[in-house]
Amino acid sequence: MKRFALREMVVGLSLLASLPAVAAGVHQHGLAKAAVVLEGESLTVSFRAPLMDILGTEQPPADAAAQVRYEDRLKQVSEPLLPESAECLLNHATRSRVTSLFPDVDSHDHDHDHSHHVDVEAEWTFQCRSPGELTRIILPFLDTFSGLTTEVVLLLPQGQGAIRLAPGNTRIPLE
Repeated sequence: MKRFALREMVVGLSLLASLPAVAAGVHQHGLAKAAVVLEGESLTVSFRAPLMDILGTEQPPADAAAQVRYEDRLKQVSEPLLPESAECLLNHATRSRVTSLFPDVDSHDHDHDHSHHVDVEAEWTFQCRSPGELTRIILPFLDTFSGLTTEVVLLLPQGQGAIRLAPGNTRIPLE
């Protein structure tokens, strides 16, 4: 029953995260959202931040060189670092791409304002042989995007909680 309730909560959080930023009320420059879900040996870490805070703009790339710069910046939202003693292997990772953030990037209609308020999203799923060794998660990219305050929801076997990481703080304690 506990496993079912945890899954339902994860599904609920996923649905909330999938709503448009304006409708969900989560798009606030300088504020990122993260979630850590540990269920058995499965660990999922998700991250969401305003496009402006990651790219420094909300405008679509003007040319191919700008598109490459944008992709390079998005790649900096990198995999979380976990304690080696937890023996975790990355199973799956997703991250926003320029083409998903700017679906009309190949359109030649530049007569209207293309700025929009969207979020960069990333998610990593790990299988951990020793999940009891997970005492912390490091989001190394928060050093790069040091202006972000990050609100973290924790769904752990010992219960749920939330913490707020100050700008530049990369460590999510799980103890």
